[in-house]
Amino acid sequence: MPGAVDLFILPRTALVVAFGAVMLGLGLPGPRGLRLPLLAVAAAAVLAAGFSINPWLSIAGAYTRYESVVVRLAYVGLFIGSAVLCRRPGSRELALRFLLAGCAVAGLEALWQGYRHELARPDGNLGQPGLLGALLAMAVPVGLQVGLRDVRWLVALIPVGGGLYVSSSRAGWLGALVGLLVFGLLVAPRRWRRRALLAATGIIVVAGLVVLLSPLRNLNQDTGGARVGVWSDSVRMIAARPLTGWGEDATGLMFGHFQTHDWEPGDTFDRIHDQPLDLLVAQGLLGGAAMAWLLVAFARGALRRPWPGALAACAAYLAWSLLNFDWAPATGAVWALAGLAWGYADDAPTPDPPRWGGGLVGLLVGLLLAVPPVLADVAYHSGDLKRAVALNPLQARYHQALGEQLGSTTPQALAELRRARDLGDYDYSFLIELGDAERKDGHVAEARRAYQAALDVYPFDPTAPQRLKDLGYSSSSS
Repeated sequence: MPGAVDLFILPRTALVVAFGAVMLGLGLPGPRGLRLPLLAVAAAAVLAAGFSINPWLSIAGAYTRYESVVVRLAYVGLFIGSAVLCRRPGSRELALRFLLAGCAVAGLEALWQGYRHELARPDGNLGQPGLLGALLAMAVPVGLQVGLRDVRWLVALIPVGGGLYVSSSRAGWLGALVGLLVFGLLVAPRRWRRRALLAATGIIVVAGLVVLLSPLRNLNQDTGGARVGVWSDSVRMIAARPLTGWGEDATGLMFGHFQTHDWEPGDTFDRIHDQPLDLLVAQGLLGGAAMAWLLVAFARGALRRPWPGALAACAAYLAWSLLNFDWAPATGAVWALAGLAWGYADDAPTPDPPRWGGGLVGLLVGLLLAVPPVLADVAYHSGDLKRAVALNPLQARYHQALGEQLGSTTPQALAELRRARDLGDYDYSFLIELGDAERKDGHVAEARRAYQAALDVYPFDPTAPQRLKDLGYSSSSS
């Protein structure tokens, strides 16, 4: 989206929020058989935000991430709307074809980027090659499903496969492999399924060994060692707040407090790079239990009458997510696909009619939640920072930028910088900058607070400890 700073993630997140709200309003009270698990997932998200170490951050979402409680509820809305509204075969098939066509376009863009050497890793205009890998991995079994009905659609798998290859996303490749194997298991005759399952398990084991033992281990200068270290540290973080977690999108505020090694020198971590662990950090055991309940109930119901393409696409995403985390451009798609799969499996004699009044309310709420953040980012891009703050007052990045524009050490500037900190800005360099401004203005206690916050974010840079030492304090990060 031209004319904004966040050209890629924010527009797609806004679409997820807007359509999630509309589809939730149209589809309530939700599909039979999953109402309680879906309600539990939504309640766990709200509870985690309410008990978050920074509720404002969990409501607004971190800049460029946006995995806030609002987005988590939008995922539930996408599932409910897809499951309830797309019960007829024509609507389900149309949805799959739209998904496949969009992914083919992304694949073509990635191939063009690779041909032109525009990026080190083509991203298909998604802003992140890992997201491209996730979407195209889901598109592979979807393409086979659609292609079985109309062979002309198999052509779409050429740019999908090509884009997946040039993304160099090992998690995406693994997801595509899992999706293909699950698709094969679902369409195989019943008498062959046990042997097919054994063969699929062997293929996955061999693929894992190839990645670990071949030069693929070092693809993109990423051995995976940092992720293993982050996973290990995340267990300590989960144990520190086990029930409701630290809050959506709040990991970056405190992960450094539990970090045992400088896994990627110079880089901080705001996500865990493993969706199950990431969920436990954000929402605690209650969130993990609610999601497990939903997954088990979904699998038991959907497998009674499986729709191979959609279910295999969900399996592809789940495999990808073991090395990544939920992010709206890919995660919104998988919740919608899961809803389609459930709608296919639902054997209720008559579909529930859409709630048009609820849809209208959802439309109004969706526009209210989705449009102002986009307009604020457009204002941010144009330099009108006061307007950006007015449009999205909970987004810390805009307060930080406004404070810096005002000169950092003026009372108005300091007020904006403090507001950015209070709203959950976990940019390490910004927190050092804030501490320096407070110190220059004689606010020793506020300077110490800022330096300590920087240390909680990233304890391996010597700047914050030295600043605290200069003020006569010792650092308290573990």
